Formats: sequence, structure tokens, C-alpha cells
Amino acid sequence: MNGVLYWNSVLLEASRRDFTRGYANNQQPGPIRTSWAMAIVHVAIHDAVAFSTNQPGACYLNKKGVAHNVPNLTGPVDSVIAGAAVTTLKALYPAYTTFFDDALGTVNTAAFNHGVTIGEAILLHRANDGAHTMLTAPQPAAPKYGQHRADPYSPSQPRLGPVWGQVTRFTGTAHQPLDPFPGNKEGIYLDDAHYRDDYEEVVERGAVARGFRSSEQERIGVYWGYDGANNLGVPPRLYNQIARAITQKRNLNLARVAELFAALNVAMADAGIDAWHYKYLHDLWRPVVGIRQESAPDGDAFWAPLGAPQTNAARGTLTPPFPAYPSGHATFGAALMQALRLGLHKAAGPITLQEVLDVEDGDSTAVAEETFTFVSDELDGVSIDPDGSVRTRTPITFKNFAEPVWENAVSRIYLGVHWRFDGLPRSAGDNVGGVPLGLAIGLEAHDFFNEAPSLGGSA
Repeated sequence: MNGVLYWNSVLLEASRRDFTRGYANNQQPGPIRTSWAMAIVHVAIHDAVAFSTNQPGACYLNKKGVAHNVPNLTGPVDSVIAGAAVTTLKALYPAYTTFFDDALGTVNTAAFNHGVTIGEAILLHRANDGAHTMLTAPQPAAPKYGQHRADPYSPSQPRLGPVWGQVTRFTGTAHQPLDPFPGNKEGIYLDDAHYRDDYEEVVERGAVARGFRSSEQERIGVYWGYDGANNLGVPPRLYNQIARAITQKRNLNLARVAELFAALNVAMADAGIDAWHYKYLHDLWRPVVGIRQESAPDGDAFWAPLGAPQTNAARGTLTPPFPAYPSGHATFGAALMQALRLGLHKAAGPITLQEVLDVEDGDSTAVAEETFTFVSDELDGVSIDPDGSVRTRTPITFKNFAEPVWENAVSRIYLGVHWRFDGLPRSAGDNVGGVPLGLAIGLEAHDFFNEAPSLGGSA
């Protein structure tokens, strides 16, 4: 197996264990710390390949203007990759040291030690980036109108990541721009037509009783879940699985794969930082709170969401513990698919917001190089629904990279945990939601790695 994909599989297993009962959990809790950790591992692997192939100018550290102090390398590249990967994995997931040692196999000692030096340089570079600040905080004692607060089904729920937006980004220093959510200037949000449309949609299609939600919409909601579920983990693991399914069908050399997985994981790490910056800037309530709090006749004091899938566990918390706008799912997913399209050099240009909106209108165009089939762990014929039944194995085929961006974004409506505008606007001219934010971040990450000298070759 390609050395990058091998250590990616080890990383994904470590992340899965971090959200699985019976293991030492919460070493990298939540999607934000997970995306951060995955970026660090893949940046180390990227630089291991760059140094091993005598392309130091392509290194992430050099592109960031960091004195890496890495000597000239000799020996097999797979051993250098192993040294960089194991060093960062053990630092980020120390409870699984034995697992990483078992995954190591036979290596060239000198080359492995070179990889260790690279891994240590990357860890040192990120040592004071703000990611180790306390991740949780209490809810406001007297929340204001529109303000995020605990899920009424989990009143002791804290806030996750209130200062994560201050973590140092992996590419540029500035957050990608995002406009406020619809209705933000209204005394009553429902006075805004866009907000009202999205409000009524989630009332009808996101409630625990299926009502207006079709079986296909419910499939979409569950398929993209990964809400910290037992045995599954969080969205960055899902999106890496998708990247693997797409990449393994292509005959890419080691350098291309190293650059691609560094770019897409850095894109997701910056997506987490930027999305959480805006989440706590706007501090918008989730549907379960907003729908219950609005005045009659528009509100419903008893409305309940279908909620996070709660796979392989009894039903518990229904809504994630952080503000709604923008959707983390939508931002992560759009950043990943953008980095994939650009990194694979198969399309004329980046994914546009209009392409994503065209999916819902039935105007989406098939792209032969982008067609892929994927089975989510949520619907793999093994995972257990909270009602005790085994979920049916459900392979889904996407005909281009815009389709999963759209489906991933709207999935949160059908679970009742997000407003549509958290992921997508209703017009391509609006810079609203996680999709346009993620698309911009994915482009930024690609441009960072693709700028000459590029490990994978500029295109």
C-alpha cells in the first residue's frame, strides 16, 4: 500500500478508537481537535516525502518560513514517512502507543530517525498555536433572544470550542470572509423572509416524527451523521474515508498523494477554525431552541428534532453543543471536496456555489472523473440504530464532487439540528453558510501547497 494511505488508515483507526467505548477516549475530542490532529499528521508525512525526494522547498515548514533544522535525508522514503507519522501520532494519541508500534513493522533505523526529526519539527511549530486552551465553557446564565443555549434534552450540555476560532490557522492568517445569517438585523428573526423559509423547512422536515420528511431525506440525514458516534467518530474521519475511496481508484504517485492528503486535511483544520470563529461571533441558537422559543403562532414549545443519529448507542443528546451558524459539517465537507477537485487536476476550475445549488434543482452535470460510490459507516449493514435494529447497507453513487457537498450540507436540516442557511444560501450571490466558506478554504489550502515549488507538481 502507498505509505501515505497506510498511515492515513492508522490515523483513522486511532480517531475511531477515540470515540469508541472501551478505549482511552477524548484525546482529541470533537471535530475541531480531530481535524487539527489529522492536519498535523499529514503535514508531517508531506514534509517527510518532500525531504526524502530532495524537494525541501516544497515542505510545509519552508512555505511557512520556519527554520526546520532537518538534515539531509537518506534511506527508504517509507521509513522516513513512518518516523514522521509515528512521532506525531504518539504525541497526539499517546494512549494508543502500542497500536502504533504494532503498525510499524520493519523499518530502516536511520531513515526512521530522520522522519522522527521531521515529526518533532512539525509538533514544535504547532506547540503554541492555541489548540490546548480549555475546550468547553458553561452556557450563558441569562441567554438573550437568538442566542445559543443547551439542548433542552440535555440541559447540562456545555459549550464546545468557544475560543477555537483563535487557534492559529494552518495556511493564511486571516479567516475567510462570511456574511451574517439571514434575519440577524431583525428584532424578530422570522420577520426576515429567508429566515422564515428556512425555519419552516426544518419545522416540517427535521422533526422526530417523519411528517414531511421523505425516506430519502432521512437517509441523507443519517448517512452524513458521524456526530461523535460510538465506533464511528466525527466528520473529519468520514471525509478522509471519502478521500481514500476516491484516491485509491487513481494511479497517483507518492508525492501527489502526500500533497493531496496534506492539503485536504489542512483545509479541514482551517475549516474548523474559521467555522468556530463565526459560530461564537454570531452565537445563533439551534432549531430545537429557536422553534420552541419563538412566540405563538409561529413557535412550537414541544417541537423535537430527529437529532444526531446516536449510532451504536441508546438515544441521548440530540443536538451538538455549539452554536448553529455556520454548519461545521457543511464547512468541513465543502473544504474537503474543493481540495480534492483541485488536487486531482481533473476539472477546469474549482467547485462553485452555483454548482452546489444546481444539485437540488436537478441541473447537476455528471463528471466522469469525479463519479464515485461510497458506503458510510452510519449505513454499512453493521452499525446499530438506537431502536436496536441493524441499519441496512446503503452504497450511494455521486456523479460529481458538488453532489456530496450539497447532500452533506442539507443532511443537517433533515436531522433537525441546523437551519438551511447554516450550510447553504438560497442564492449563489449570497456568501452565507458553511458551503461557500468551506469552498473558499479548500481553494486557499490547495493554492498554498500547489504554489511552486509543489511536491505534487503545480497545475
